[in-house]
Amino acid sequence: MEMGEHAIMGFESLKLFVLYLGLSLVMLALFVRLYIWSTPYHEPTEIAKGKMAPAIALAGAMIGFTIPLLVASFTRSSVLGFVAWGALACFVQLILFQVMYWLMPKSIEANNVASATCYASASVCVGLMNAASFLP
Repeated sequence: MEMGEHAIMGFESLKLFVLYLGLSLVMLALFVRLYIWSTPYHEPTEIAKGKMAPAIALAGAMIGFTIPLLVASFTRSSVLGFVAWGALACFVQLILFQVMYWLMPKSIEANNVASATCYASASVCVGLMNAASFLP
């Protein structure tokens, strides 16, 4: 391989890096916005008051959402496929929140850190299972 071919391959890799990173950040921001809209409390307000439970639950959901993006990016899904997997991961996390809220209602509002840890753990576990389902 000649020097010019290395430079072209490097530039193409850089373009893909920027594209997937940019898409990931936009999708994460959209996910957080949808998550906040879908909860019966307002995380930014509650976190600003120093409540740990909303922060823990939100952090777990963010990690649980991001893990499938990592796998979709790693497997080099097409850009459209990557966005579709991101949308599916978002949907799964939002449904999981509703199930957890049904099982443990109002526990986050009560700043129950033990409950929030369960929410976060469930989000990460479902995110890992979601990501694993992408793999052949």
